[in-house]
Amino acid sequence: MRRRSRPLLLLYASLCLCSALIAQPSQAGPPDPCSLVTTAEVEQVIGKLKGTPTSETLGHGVRCGYDFADEKNEFEIWASEASWSKALHKDAKQPVMVSGLGDEAFMDRGKVDPEAVDLYIRKGATLIVLMTRKSPGDEEKLKTLGKKALGRL
Repeated sequence: MRRRSRPLLLLYASLCLCSALIAQPSQAGPPDPCSLVTTAEVEQVIGKLKGTPTSETLGHGVRCGYDFADEKNEFEIWASEASWSKALHKDAKQPVMVSGLGDEAFMDRGKVDPEAVDLYIRKGATLIVLMTRKSPGDEEKLKTLGKKALGRL
């Protein structure tokens, strides 16, 4: 497992437990995040992939991770129930609201990994979280992929 994924798994595991205590799980569950953006879109925006994305379920959330030919690149997308949205916003290190994406969206830098930027988007009963490594244009990259993902919800 990659360096950044382990802390995120712990964060999301704790949020899964909280989510289960405060919200009824939806019957359908979250969408498969690997289906929300295509590999071609990820390659166009982030960089050349060196394989197919991998998916894993953790509680009420599902993670899709991508491995890149250039190991400096990094991208993950999570899908879960929207009940996590308020807790994640409250725990954000430096939340910046983003308009025009879903019902509510914000970016945060460096909460779990000091080298990361995260985009949280709530649309209806679904929360998607897109993550990449800090780099020039990182916010626009996440917004571009976030718009694609929202179009497939």
